[in-house]
Amino acid sequence: MQCSRVRFFPAVKSRSLYFLAIALAMIVGTAALHSMKGREGAPAPERDMSALMGGYRTFAADCLWLETNLAWETRDALAVRKLIDFTVSADPHTPYFWLNGARVLAYDFPAWRCQDECDAPLAVQSSWRVKGASEALLLLERGQKWHGQTAALHLEMGTICLYALRDRARAAEHFRRASEQADAPEYAARIYASLHAEEIAGMTLTR
Repeated sequence: MQCSRVRFFPAVKSRSLYFLAIALAMIVGTAALHSMKGREGAPAPERDMSALMGGYRTFAADCLWLETNLAWETRDALAVRKLIDFTVSADPHTPYFWLNGARVLAYDFPAWRCQDECDAPLAVQSSWRVKGASEALLLLERGQKWHGQTAALHLEMGTICLYALRDRARAAEHFRRASEQADAPEYAARIYASLHAEEIAGMTLTR
């Protein structure tokens, strides 16, 4: 399977807006980083961020996300990973950051590495995709603390299991959980039913 780059950040078309974004990110983002870092530079737990940042957490998260965008544009995976963590810690109540952060981990990181090391064996490239998807699922599991009663993160986890891990049984379970939420779209139940039927059929054939 050939890796391809997936774009999750909008392009900053205006040069003046670009530099304004950098300035805002540096001013507010840096302040947020100092608030979030512990003695060893680790981000504070999400539960502590509301008290630390109060009503400014959404604005700080937006600025941190702009910094994430800049790091993403240069394919600085280490910086992107840290900034995703800082962003969701700053504003864990916004699903957007969890969802798009997980997509970068699941799809972009493996794609970058596949492109940089295109001569790597297919089995090795596959292991990179598994690692990225697993990291994304761990991030979304953290987000379940804040969004466990909504369908969005369950749907994303199901999609990652289905397309990144090729694990249809695991994907079915996430779509089932998504379908049980009050805000679930109709397709969640349909996808679950289809995947579950495939699983039952497969079990029957192997008997």
